Amino acid sequence: MNTSEFVESLKKITYNTNTSFISLIPDNGIPTRFEYRGTVNKNDFTIKRRLHFFDFNILHSVIMGSILEVNNKTSLEIKFKPFFFHFITMIISTVFTMFIASQISKDENNYFILVLPFFVAIIQYFILKRSIKRGKYDFLRELNFIAQKNNSLKNIR
Repeated sequence: MNTSEFVESLKKITYNTNTSFISLIPDNGIPTRFEYRGTVNKNDFTIKRRLHFFDFNILHSVIMGSILEVNNKTSLEIKFKPFFFHFITMIISTVFTMFIASQISKDENNYFILVLPFFVAIIQYFILKRSIKRGKYDFLRELNFIAQKNNSLKNIR
């Protein structure tokens, strides 16, 4: 599969929006044929899996990649990183629980409550890690599907 075919296949499943992923059209308003939203260019792409209806607790990571063609083969360099909003949520929830724990421990000599912010930070970390792992699995499955679909079309011709 050459680069232009791959870019066209990726554009077919990507709704074109800005890279900040903040737009007037919510993810639920995007047509269902698009699985991702973002930008796909000739040499690189920045996409994020769109939310479906009732996907409240799923944190999708941002997928950034560059498209290279070496010896008539398309190769990808892909980076998965959490959405910026999820980092802010992680920091705010940790600071908030730290504040509450410090206020509770002032009145009482119960220092066990000070461990609570640590647990919140660890839980948030594993949630982010799981979302990146899930995003990687979904996107690699989608790439595999694109490659299989393209190969089957070549065999028909």
